[in-house]
Amino acid sequence: MNPALLVTVAGPLLGAGGWFSQTTWLFWVGVAICVVTLFLNMASGVMKLPVLPVLFMAIAAGLLSPWHVGLGVGLIAWTALEAVGEVIGLRKEGRL
Repeated sequence: MNPALLVTVAGPLLGAGGWFSQTTWLFWVGVAICVVTLFLNMASGVMKLPVLPVLFMAIAAGLLSPWHVGLGVGLIAWTALEAVGEVIGLRKEGRL
């Protein structure tokens, strides 16, 4: 299995697991992995300008209280959507 895909999927899974189980540290570990994924995408040139992740985070920050939890939820939602796209792309190429 692709290691980059594992990192991309791990963030939303851990973050969502922490959110739904009310385990704060697990939620923030998932957010941290999502931050690393976003940083690596930007540093490698895969994502030039993070407009959609920022939009997801801004909407979630406006809807949830406190705002920093909303930022984490928005980033987890964006990374989950990105992971689904990666899985679909790898399956179309026959590499998964």
